[in-house]
Amino acid sequence: MPDTLNIAKLGFQKTLKNKVFCEGVGLHTGNNTQIKILPADVNSGITFIREDLNKDRKIVASYKNVCDTKLGTTIENNAGHKVHTIEHLMSAFMGLRIDNADVILSGSEVPIMDGSAKVFLDLISSAGIKEQFAKKKVIKVLKEVSFSQNNSSIIAVPSDNFSIDYMIDFDDPAIGVQRQKITLLANTFDEEIGSARTFGMLNEVEYMHQNGLALGGSINNAIVVDNGKILNPEGLRFKDEFVRHKILDLCGDIYLSGFHIIGSIVAKCAGHEVNNKFLWELFSDKSNYEVIEENNIITQEEISFAVA
Repeated sequence: MPDTLNIAKLGFQKTLKNKVFCEGVGLHTGNNTQIKILPADVNSGITFIREDLNKDRKIVASYKNVCDTKLGTTIENNAGHKVHTIEHLMSAFMGLRIDNADVILSGSEVPIMDGSAKVFLDLISSAGIKEQFAKKKVIKVLKEVSFSQNNSSIIAVPSDNFSIDYMIDFDDPAIGVQRQKITLLANTFDEEIGSARTFGMLNEVEYMHQNGLALGGSINNAIVVDNGKILNPEGLRFKDEFVRHKILDLCGDIYLSGFHIIGSIVAKCAGHEVNNKFLWELFSDKSNYEVIEENNIITQEEISFAVA
């Protein structure tokens, strides 16, 4: 039986065993940010907390709170306070199946680290993952759901596991057309997707720097491409690292649904905006999905069985 289907039917919610800490530069602000990831209670989800603010510090990781999708995903609370570039950390939570965590930030942007989710995956794994005595929540796609905009599209269809079939098409020959299909089972995300880095064209990076954008971006935290050449001395981590990173971004954005998803996704040239609009489309009609939300606290009999 597929691993994800087992989790959909029988899995417990998960959080961290211990808190972890890291710091790094924000990709777009260029500011150094400290980040702490802490265990959280069952059914609390992922919450970002701005410790640099005096009040209204909490921003819930939800697709409904997305306020900007240019060059990354930004969420905002009712007070107008924001957290930028959350997608790589969110993808790590999804990949490790973390349901509940508090993320405490010293500033407004999650640090970019090496441009992938690898540092976050390693940190959370080193802290240990704790099963909680509450049932996991999942969304099962019941019928085809699609969203398209210009040349970008996402389609989800029913399935017994979670898979992504992604295609990109870039003019630069160093990227070109790439396609990757992956079924995200246990350990697959960490091994196949989690270390794929974000990327950009040299002329775009130079333009953004000149206009006060991507101030923390460099070949230390992104793949930089220029007219068919990879400028990073170490080269690529995967031959198709570009499309793998797009899958990473999609996973992080999709996890803003607040649920693990059971369904097969086909994406073409989608970015953060299309990812978010797809979730709005998915949840616009209750006949599109089923919530498997056995979120009552586990009974004593079930606890005894689980630890036996």
